[in-house]
Amino acid sequence: MTIAIEPMINMGTHRVKQLKDGWTIVTDDGQPSAHFEHNVALVDGKPELLSTFGYIYKVLGIESDEESEFRQTTLVL
Repeated sequence: MTIAIEPMINMGTHRVKQLKDGWTIVTDDGQPSAHFEHNVALVDGKPELLSTFGYIYKVLGIESDEESEFRQTTLVL
């Protein structure tokens, strides 16, 4: 089974609406928001992280191995 975890962090209200394009989500009050996603597969009952924030960490100069415990093999960017 594979799932997508997609939190949305809003400066204003938690109330959202979908635009007529059927895809875009905005907050009711128009305040800035951020959305991110992680894709996770359950393999033999254990989570396997299919996505990464490694490229973001690299640009920001952050060294982190927080994702490694959820990977069976090392991800090469």
